[in-house]
Amino acid sequence: MQFDTPMAKPEEKRPNVMKVIEREAIARADVDGRSKLFVRRAAPKDRMCAGDIVQVETINSVSNPSLTSSFTGVCIAIYRRGIDTSFILRNIVQKIGVEVRYMAYSPLLKRIEILQKAERVRRAKLFYLRENPGKTFRQKMLTKSAKTSGSSSPVARK
Repeated sequence: MQFDTPMAKPEEKRPNVMKVIEREAIARADVDGRSKLFVRRAAPKDRMCAGDIVQVETINSVSNPSLTSSFTGVCIAIYRRGIDTSFILRNIVQKIGVEVRYMAYSPLLKRIEILQKAERVRRAKLFYLRENPGKTFRQKMLTKSAKTSGSSSPVARK
């Protein structure tokens, strides 16, 4: 049996419209290259991870962009959701724990800077720091003191 018309080719796969729109929105909002901080496939040294100490400078007034304030804290969580990517910073201010959530592509963020990379963080969300706020700093001090004293373990020998 022969057909007069050839069989229709299957339609080529079209790109997902919402993904294209989201990529364009990220490209428009990425004025200073901050999207590189939030890419999942980037090397850990290039991207922002939970446990990093981060400084964020924000614009306080839209009419006067020279008025800025900065907040430095430990990144306890990152929510990677395309243009809605956000992260939470935590710090102790006047003996009170303060957490601030920033939208990564907000036009009110002037600068995001990683001051110190985390060492040996095994969790994606560090919510346990809420109950035990000095835990990360004590761990860092123990490892630094062990390295300077020359012993391989942080436990003092009797």
